[in-house]
Amino acid sequence: MLLIKQARRLGTMALIAILLIPWLWLPSATDRVYAANATYYVDSAAGSDTASGTSTGTAWRTLAKVNAVMFQAGDKILFKRGGSWNGQLHPLGSGSSGNPITIDAYGTGNRPLINGGSIASGAAVYLVNQQYWVIQNLEITNNSGLDNSGTATTGGVPRHGIYIESNGGGKLNYFRIANNYVHDVNGCFNCGAVAPHTNGGISMFAGGNTDGFNDVIVENNTVDHVGRNGINIWDASYHVGDQTVVVASQLSTGLKVQNNSVSYTDGDGILVFGFKDSIIQYNVANGAGQKMIAGFNMNASAGIWPTRSIGTIVQYNEAYGTRTTDTDGQGFDVDLGHYGAIVQHNYSHDNEGGFILLMGPYTNTSTIRYNLSVNDAYGGEKGVITFSYGVPEGTNIYNNTIYIGSGLKNPIYCDGCDANTPGTWSFRNNVIYNMGTGTYSYPSVGATIDYNLFYGNHPASEPADAHKLTSDPLFVSAGGSAPGLSSADGYKLESGSPAAGSGLPVAGNGGKDYFGNIVSNTAVPSRGFHEAGTFTAPTQLIDDAMDWSVSSSHSTNMTFDATNPSYFNGDTSRFKRSSTATGYVVYNYADMVQFSASIYEFNINLAKVKFYSSSNGTTWTLVTSAYTTPVATGAGWAATQYTPTANLPAGTNYLKVEFSDTSSAWGTQLGQIVISK
Repeated sequence: MLLIKQARRLGTMALIAILLIPWLWLPSATDRVYAANATYYVDSAAGSDTASGTSTGTAWRTLAKVNAVMFQAGDKILFKRGGSWNGQLHPLGSGSSGNPITIDAYGTGNRPLINGGSIASGAAVYLVNQQYWVIQNLEITNNSGLDNSGTATTGGVPRHGIYIESNGGGKLNYFRIANNYVHDVNGCFNCGAVAPHTNGGISMFAGGNTDGFNDVIVENNTVDHVGRNGINIWDASYHVGDQTVVVASQLSTGLKVQNNSVSYTDGDGILVFGFKDSIIQYNVANGAGQKMIAGFNMNASAGIWPTRSIGTIVQYNEAYGTRTTDTDGQGFDVDLGHYGAIVQHNYSHDNEGGFILLMGPYTNTSTIRYNLSVNDAYGGEKGVITFSYGVPEGTNIYNNTIYIGSGLKNPIYCDGCDANTPGTWSFRNNVIYNMGTGTYSYPSVGATIDYNLFYGNHPASEPADAHKLTSDPLFVSAGGSAPGLSSADGYKLESGSPAAGSGLPVAGNGGKDYFGNIVSNTAVPSRGFHEAGTFTAPTQLIDDAMDWSVSSSHSTNMTFDATNPSYFNGDTSRFKRSSTATGYVVYNYADMVQFSASIYEFNINLAKVKFYSSSNGTTWTLVTSAYTTPVATGAGWAATQYTPTANLPAGTNYLKVEFSDTSSAWGTQLGQIVISK
């Protein structure tokens, strides 16, 4: 059933390898190379391709002229507002670090329109094996006027609004796609030999084993009525041989997808595939899953979801109106082969398939916290929270608020779970306001269910909970599910709520609730997504390496060592690597200033232990640190303490601890780290 699920969700990776091969644009005798750091103007009404293009009065006219130029670092290609161009915009060349090539608008009026409807297939705006580009302030459409969906057995052709591709180009750097209006793209739903999820509104795809992207921001775009996906950022090189094992060194990096509005997509709203430490935030996905093809095996859709990735943070997003078609239909999803996802501070409502899908095998350590779900899973086929083929190992679901209206079903549903697919997971401090008629279906093996509030209807399948509350949580105004993150105000706790101050402290809880209120990791918190208490922000974050609840992400080769505590000053659990590949643990703690890390070493080069700081979790700076003289602890082990030689840079919100000695995977271990403001 897992193989069926894989085919239904994404198709096999063999399909991805048979991609539509693009024309590899290289300089030719007809390509004219212009000076660097120049600005060129394009006017569809008054321009001339025989003009110099270097002023508004000498603007070029056509896309053909632009596409024939090999642009240089720092160049700007400006299209006149109010103008329109038919065909494909495919300028040549690459920028450089700190000096990208920019496509933008000039003048007043509507965004310049690039209409790819006349092209047989492909993208209205296209880059291949190029890097350091900015694409902003355009209107883009690409509708051929034909039904291009395909059938269950015959594919349509890929079509895109914006498409950036690495096809043998290696890791491409620096892309900014901002403030564009992309609409009416009739991409294929079944694309034949091409993976269908890779076409749609804004797409980036890396297909080769060494291809990928670094430093990408997709922000402030409006994407509407496109197929198949709204925003799709995909690196297919995530594995080496075994497609179920994500290899950190293969992943693309430095991705932010933020402040975008994606509506009425044939398939998914926002999909991230094959990236490390991405951030998906402040987006709205409305009306995903508008299309299905009877008999087709990949009809599934979700609003916002990462897969085949490590350490994705999905936060402050809204997803609603996702349709189930014949399967799935959740607002959010952490899918096959994701490791260490954090889904927090999101608003999910009126999604036919539910709030979130959590894919079981090969997916680990997901944290789902401080989210609000209202009237999700109204289709009745899934649950508000759906486990698929078992529970992802190490899943922690806490401090969420779930409202289930009259006639709705299934707070928790397990799709394909059995005794062979258990995973250790916890469900704590949640508030379930259940006016529905559904049941709870979940694997009890490996479950920790405690300190939840269950109010309303109580089916016999409701989980046992030693500290369960069943009284009215006293929401300010329950039942509504209007669009907008502020609509969550109705689910705040009123004074006197039994959920206030009655939860269980959770270490590494992120420090803030949905509304930005401070949450203590030591004092008793409230249950649900609203912290009703008043706390002072903690001044220290302490991780004793007992579990992954305190850190925000880690490499797949980081694991625990609880053996021989007598060799480690009695320390009963430490972080270590399972392979000699570089390993890391990342901490997210706002405005940190200092740290102290207790490291145990066994004849290891201590210079290989490094620390990196970051303000955003994507751009890292090596921290100059020092360590104390190692002191023997037993059996050849020694202990040392690392500290920075100066305060961390102002605005440091992330700290990475990295082990890179290749002589031993287990010979360097982190026993405790204390991070201070």
